[in-house]
Amino acid sequence: MSFKSNVRQKVEYQCNNCSKVRILFISPALQSEQVAATGYQEYIDVHYCKEEYLNAIKLFVDSHYNVRSQVTVKTSKNEKEAEIKELQGFSIPIPKASSFLQYSIKSTNDFGSYNLKSLVIKDKFRQTDYHIKGEEEGEKIESFSSLEFIQIEANVSSELETEQVKRWLLSLANSLETLVVLDEELLKYLGTHLDHIIADIPSHQVMLELDILLNSTIAIPHSSQAHLDIFETHRIYIFPELSAMGYRIYKLLLNTCLTNEHKTLMQIYNEIKKEMVQVQAFPFFLSVISTLVTFGFINLEKLEFLTV
Repeated sequence: MSFKSNVRQKVEYQCNNCSKVRILFISPALQSEQVAATGYQEYIDVHYCKEEYLNAIKLFVDSHYNVRSQVTVKTSKNEKEAEIKELQGFSIPIPKASSFLQYSIKSTNDFGSYNLKSLVIKDKFRQTDYHIKGEEEGEKIESFSSLEFIQIEANVSSELETEQVKRWLLSLANSLETLVVLDEELLKYLGTHLDHIIADIPSHQVMLELDILLNSTIAIPHSSQAHLDIFETHRIYIFPELSAMGYRIYKLLLNTCLTNEHKTLMQIYNEIKKEMVQVQAFPFFLSVISTLVTFGFINLEKLEFLTV
């Protein structure tokens, strides 16, 4: 695959702190409207940096996939706000650490506020507070990601077990902290999905569903004819309780992802959701995708930086 092909483009930079060369392959279809509006797009790269400490780098990438500048975002257990170094020689506005934008997220119509009453995500990378509004009642629970770049405040039903909710919020915060790009479009589904799962004990499969949701607008799913053939041959042994409706949806997803190069998971969902009769179609979609990913019938191409 050519690095300059229409299939994938390569973003490459050398970290100013540890001198590691980091690369990212990206579909041109994922270039956001921000590039057209400002001339650059922001990416976040969290990696083991100097002295093998985790560090976060904010990158400014232009329309030709060149890294125009990089900013080291530092955090400290002793400081409440992340320190953002000023850029030198490049006129990109960097907001002050205390200047947070307020962004209100309108959830999907399925958001019932049964377990999750409201949610605030404080993102220090993007200097933005995201508010998923519902009811203000309930118990307030707070969680921080490992590097404290993401802070989450949730109001939840008083009937829920506090430690269980904290596990969910910690998993959410850590997943958000590792995202190369945060697409605000997916956040309207987040409240609905958390409301659906937060009453359950966290399991590996449901944690995977949450991670897939957070990557749904930037991850590209692939299947192949070989995957389809194996599914048809072995499905009665692998999925002995699969209903006729389930079989139809599984096969529809595999066919839709066949030789897919540019459509994201969210685009796949929007394409096939009219075929899904479930009351909560998106949680069902996530469940099916996570199952197919777990069994290797779908490969999920996520945006991830690699060291070379």
